[in-house]
Amino acid sequence: MKQTYFCPLNHFGSVSLTGQDAKTFLQGQVTCDVSNVSTSQGQAGAYCTPKGNVIANFDLVAHTDTLLLHMPLSMVDTVQKAMAKYIVFSNADLHDASTDWCRFAVWGDDAIACINDIFGSVPESHLTTVQNQDRLAWSNNADSSEFIVYCHPNTKAQVTATLEQWASLTEVHAWEARQINQGLVYVTPDISDSYVPQMLNLQATGAINFNKGCYTGQEIVARMQYLGKLKRHLFIGQVTTNHALEVGQQINASKRKNVGRITSFSTTGENTYTFTAVINISEAQDNQLHLHEQEGTAISLLPLPYEIDPQVFERIRL
Repeated sequence: MKQTYFCPLNHFGSVSLTGQDAKTFLQGQVTCDVSNVSTSQGQAGAYCTPKGNVIANFDLVAHTDTLLLHMPLSMVDTVQKAMAKYIVFSNADLHDASTDWCRFAVWGDDAIACINDIFGSVPESHLTTVQNQDRLAWSNNADSSEFIVYCHPNTKAQVTATLEQWASLTEVHAWEARQINQGLVYVTPDISDSYVPQMLNLQATGAINFNKGCYTGQEIVARMQYLGKLKRHLFIGQVTTNHALEVGQQINASKRKNVGRITSFSTTGENTYTFTAVINISEAQDNQLHLHEQEGTAISLLPLPYEIDPQVFERIRL
């Protein structure tokens, strides 16, 4: 039996940039190579503080002559205000485009056919895009049939009707669980300015280009990559607990407290959660983990679906 699903992404928004200097400005602000972005190809990226901590991460796509940064709605205002301090020196405009678009995720057996029905073509690899005047879609994962769809509000009814023909409406936590199982996390206010990109595995998911020019926080990010100083990074976990998880929640080990923090989570069953967390590498490998003040909540760590270059880890000097 074929299974195809869609859900609204009402908890996501967008920052948009337009103008002849939009790409040049953004290139000096974010971790990805903006020069590679076109109306057929997007990029994953992050926006960092001068100290290299991730303010927000995003998917960057281009619709006609506009750059769109797809990120949690809760981060849009923060990113817009931070970038606005510097964009005044460029011939470019910054805009909160959250209400300009409606957003959906669609995935499953007939997702490709669904996207083809809406657009007449299908993006074939990660962050490749298809679009027309009032809508666009991009491939969310190169190895599975997952797509993000944007449409203007005046076409929402038409797009929704097509989605309903091909897919079943489901709860957003089903989509979030898929993202977690792929080792993906989007920074929210609770963890903003808390981690350098490598702690969130962004170098492993293609969100950092180490060959581009300077950008805000670039020196710190490069030093972390090439000097082997990483002591903690993103893991995927599962836990059963009678208490609701929270982003930022502390994780303890059997021999040490506060070895990690929850960065995202989704319900996967009654009192059962799947989550991402930044955890100290040594404790993740050698200790029993549990939620803070909940010693009966044993955490199971799951394998990451990608490899992390060992050069980034802290090296022992002999």
